[in-house]
Amino acid sequence: MSRQYLLAWMAAVLLLLSACSESDEASKVSETQKYYLLESLNLVEQAGRALQASDLTEASIRQALETMDRGLKLAFQVETGFLDNLDVRLGKNYQRYFVKGVENYRLGIEAADRAQQQQGLEQLGQWAEFWSAEQSAIKAKLQSQ
Repeated sequence: MSRQYLLAWMAAVLLLLSACSESDEASKVSETQKYYLLESLNLVEQAGRALQASDLTEASIRQALETMDRGLKLAFQVETGFLDNLDVRLGKNYQRYFVKGVENYRLGIEAADRAQQQQGLEQLGQWAEFWSAEQSAIKAKLQSQ
């Protein structure tokens, strides 16, 4: 009987440990996704402000574009499912307006294609409209996770 008790106890401990590790893993994924989202927004905004400076030099432009590239790289890491859990429109808008906007703007700069740059800016404008209206609610959900 004590052997059965010991086996049952060990099984219960293993179940608890696996439940804790799954919960810890989900928490780590959530924290990573939060970081990717918020830091991508921060870096792209930072780059945009730098590119609007009146005293741009070739070095400052290059630095701003590198910052934008880092933001875009993080943006590609954000999972749509994570965004959809925060707001049902967030995943679609993030991809359609933010990621595509940065991408088009950046590619337009590389190709010296004003039309593509303008398209990117228009998409980013649509993102800004959505984000300014929903940012408080989304950030509140992020903090509660």
